[in-house]
Parts: sequence; C-alpha cells; structure tokens
Amino acid sequence: MWGWSGIQEQPPGSHPDGDSACTGGPESKLPATSSLQSLFDEAGRLDLAGLRKVVAERGTDASERRVTWKFLFGVYPAGSTAEERRRLDQQLATRYRSMRSAWRRQFPSAGRMKVQSDLELSLAIETYEAQQGAEADEGGGGVGPGRRLTQLPPRPQHSQWVQSLSQPQFLATLRDIDADVPRTDRHRSFFQRQGLVKLLYLREILITFVAFHQDIGYCQGMNDFASRFLQTLDSEFDAFWCFATCMRRWAPSLSAQGVARRIQTTEELLQRVDPELYHHIARTSEEKLLFCLGWLLLRFQRELGHEDAARVMELGALEGDPAELAPGILSPPGREGEEGLAPRLATVSFEVLLCVALLIQHRRELLQHQHVHDFFLFAHRLQGKLALDALQRADGPL
Repeated sequence: MWGWSGIQEQPPGSHPDGDSACTGGPESKLPATSSLQSLFDEAGRLDLAGLRKVVAERGTDASERRVTWKFLFGVYPAGSTAEERRRLDQQLATRYRSMRSAWRRQFPSAGRMKVQSDLELSLAIETYEAQQGAEADEGGGGVGPGRRLTQLPPRPQHSQWVQSLSQPQFLATLRDIDADVPRTDRHRSFFQRQGLVKLLYLREILITFVAFHQDIGYCQGMNDFASRFLQTLDSEFDAFWCFATCMRRWAPSLSAQGVARRIQTTEELLQRVDPELYHHIARTSEEKLLFCLGWLLLRFQRELGHEDAARVMELGALEGDPAELAPGILSPPGREGEEGLAPRLATVSFEVLLCVALLIQHRRELLQHQHVHDFFLFAHRLQGKLALDALQRADGPL
C-alpha cells in the first residue's frame, strides 16, 4: 500500500463521498446501540481477537459493518484510536479521488460508460453525469462519486503508474468491466433505489483498482465482490479500500491454480465424509466437482441473499492469518503424512466446507442424476435461492 505522507486532508465534517446515504463524516465509530462497544477502550482501540471471535460465533450486525469490516479486511490498523481512524478515513478518501482522477486524465474516453439497448442504464449514466456536473459547480468540501476533480491534481506517482498501462491492455480490461457491471445484481433494491446510479460507482471502483493493481488485473467475479462491499458499506471510497485489500489477499485463490486446488480439496473432503456421493459424481462425470466452480470462485455471492453473502465474506476475512484468529476457528496443522488429508483439512476454507455441506444436504437429488449436465443445472438453479439457516438446520451451526 502507498504511504500516507503529504496527503491533503478534506475539511472535517464532510463525508468523503458526499453520498446522501453516507452523510455525517467518516464512519470511524460504531453506532451507539452496538453490542460491540465493550471491545473498544476509551481511546477507541479495538480488541481485534474479540472481534474475530464475535464474527466466528455469530457475525456482526449490518449497522456495525462500516467499522468492523475495515478492521477485518485490513484497512484499519488493529491498534488505531478513533481519532487516528478519522484522519485515516480522510486520507484514504483523498488518495482514492487522486487515483481515480489519474486514470481519467490518462484515458478520458473511459470516463463515460457506453451501453447499447439498455434504456434503464442509459438513464442512470445521464443522472450520474448530471450529479458530477452539479457537484463540480458547487465547489463544496464534499466530493461525490464521479466528480470531475479540477482542484486536486493526481500525485506524480499516480500519473506515472497509470501511464505505464498500455492503452490496448487498459481498453481490453475496460471492455470486460463494462460487460460485467450491467449484469451485477441490478435487481437488488440497493442498486434500484437510485435508478441504477450506484452501478456507476461500482464501475469507478473496479477501473481504479485495475489501474493501480496491474499485477493482479481484473477477472470475472471481481464485480460480485466489489458489489458486496459497496452495498454493505454504502460508500464508494470505503468499498474501494476494503475491496483492494481483500483482493490482494484473495487474488491467489482466484487464479486458475488456486481454484484447481480448492476443487481438489473439496473433492477429497467429500470423498472422506460421503464416499457414496463422491463416487457417484465421479462415475457420472469425468469433470467431477467442476460444477461447483462458481460457488468456490465467488464464495457463494450469487447463490445467497445479501445478509448471508455478507456473513460468508466476514468468515472469509478470518482466513489467512491463523495467529490472529479466535481459538478454535482453524485446527492446528497436522504433520506432513499423518492421515494423508489432515494437513490440508486443517486449514480448509469456509466456502469449501459450505460446498460440501450443500452437496450432502442435496445428496438424494444428486444421486439421481445420470448425466453431467444435470449437475450443472442443479448448480445454476441455486442462484439466489440458497439460505445459510437451512444448512444450519441440516448440518448444525455454521
């Protein structure tokens, strides 16, 4: 991550995004009614181990996530005070606007999304651009998503970084983003209540990310994660920084090699806990559990409703650093060679466990399938229809 020296702060009391849903300044404190207040000391320092324990046992409330997620996904330092987080929010907002301005200056044609035969989204683009113009004319302290920034030029290293992008590479990535954004859960009330304008916020987040993370780039599915952050945090800049830190951690699992490892782990776990079901699937299809690819790749973001999907994201945030996890979340690693599968199962990811639990819950139906296409149709039919509480009742607490 970039250093924080020399960053111009915005006036206190103005929210970095200027979003009507996010007024009242940076959210560095929990709501007054939050049950997590006891995890903070007088200066606002968080007991991170305590938060992780709460997340593992019951999850956090929707009203708490604008703060807790920035700890869980590594935006807020664990030992930060409330005042330090307030200043950091301001710094990150200014940094994001500078980064966003940099790629717009370098690739001005990318600033406007081009759509065909999509009247609803075309109207959203017009509304979005009208908002930009109004906010630019006001010249106030708050800066809304997509505002034309004339008073804050990009920092030199930002311009140099974006200039290192080849135009063909950038435009190819832009085409992928513009193909994915219009079909990113636009049916959700979060996107509908402003006439799809927030889909344009999502686009800004994704383009800014790929412009400054050329080593990671963009792949299909990132829009689903960014969308979840945007809806949960209801702030363009908060969503960007949580998404960016999350992708730096999860990028290896999104690679072809990473996905292959998770599928293999899922197959080995299913073979251990339900040999009959595993062998039936293996006999029916040479591809075995390839029909579970979307679940594992996107951590069930398309199958679950918003609250359940957010819960899975929270649990995913606990993975990757066992030293900081609450006791009992991950088993201690076994010795190489003991029980064959034990070392891998010791640190199996939550979406793998959820995948196996789901297969076992539907085992009777799956055992009736006699063609590979039946399994893929089964997976497709679950989109938007999966509920975690149903799995809880069938297989115990998640």
